[in-house]
Amino acid sequence: MLEDSIAPGSLGLTRGSLLRIVEGRDILVYVWEGEVWLTEEGERRDRVLAQGQWHRLERGGTAIAYALKRSVVTITSPEPEYYAERIVLVRAGTETEVELYNAARARMPWVA
Repeated sequence: MLEDSIAPGSLGLTRGSLLRIVEGRDILVYVWEGEVWLTEEGERRDRVLAQGQWHRLERGGTAIAYALKRSVVTITSPEPEYYAERIVLVRAGTETEVELYNAARARMPWVA
C-alpha cells in the first residue's frame, strides 16, 4: 500500500540517473516503469527492482536508486514530515544535484 508521497507525483528517471536518499529509513521506493538498482548503506544485499516492484528502506544512512533503464518511480513515507534528511536527484550525464527534499529547509523554510 502506498502512503503519502514525498515528491509530488512520480519521478521520471532517464537511464543512468540516480536518487540519493539520506537517512530515509522506512521510505518506500516503488517502480512504476523501468528498472532500478537499489543499494542501502550497511546492507550486504543490493536489489534490482522492476516494474511493479517496491522496497521499503530498512536502514538509516544513505540509499541509492540508480536507473538501469528509463524508469518512473515514486518515493513515499509513512511519516507526514521530516521523513529523510535529504533527497537528491542527479540526472544522467551530469554531476549537478537537484535537491528534492531537505529536512532542515522543511523545518525552517526562511533559511535559504
